[in-house]
Amino acid sequence: MTDWASLRDAYGSAERVPLLLAEAERAADDGDPWNELWRRLCHQGTVYSASYAALPALAEMSRRRAPSGYVPALHLAAAILASNDGAEDAAAARRRYETEVADLRTMASVNLQHAKDDTEFVYGLQALMAFEDGGVWQRNLDRLTDGELEFDCPSCGEHLLINLNDSEVTAESFSDGSLAATAVTPVEAPAATVEGRLLALARASDWPEVTRKLPYVFGTVACPRCHASFAIPKALT
Repeated sequence: MTDWASLRDAYGSAERVPLLLAEAERAADDGDPWNELWRRLCHQGTVYSASYAALPALAEMSRRRAPSGYVPALHLAAAILASNDGAEDAAAARRRYETEVADLRTMASVNLQHAKDDTEFVYGLQALMAFEDGGVWQRNLDRLTDGELEFDCPSCGEHLLINLNDSEVTAESFSDGSLAATAVTPVEAPAATVEGRLLALARASDWPEVTRKLPYVFGTVACPRCHASFAIPKALT
């Protein structure tokens, strides 16, 4: 039995978490219990001891749901595992809950085929990356849904913005309009890489707009301020 009172969530003692988990399973996908669980277990990307302890319950709740483009328990579990701001090393949590992570990965792969639109597909793809420990893409793919990617130049720290919806994709300074924008060079990632797997999944699932954007977020660019060239994934966290 989990001693929830001895664990911590975003607000202190996690003693309310099991009640919230039970309420969430009975609630609508966007109901108040789910909102409260997100605030407590993955607060602005930060996770806690109770977050990892909730993974078995979230996995079981996901198993009981029919395949769907969005399963709240599965996506919360994905966000917990993807976090790089937690109470312990995420790799240790992955080892401790190896069985649950494997089950969640299988469910995420199945659910991906039930996405109803680009947004559900991108979030489903990001969840799958969380269960596969897919590097920066378990935390950054969701930016494709609003078409904007923000990051800091790894050389000078300039905050940059890429608008993926533009016909010509460029990087510009977020705060200094006097700097000339620089072109983003898309990269066709090799099949054996995480990026190559993402691109293959988007193509196989026939999501053309996601397929168009991915090579740009995998691409290279020169900073408008310092002119240093770098691979965009290297600038993501």
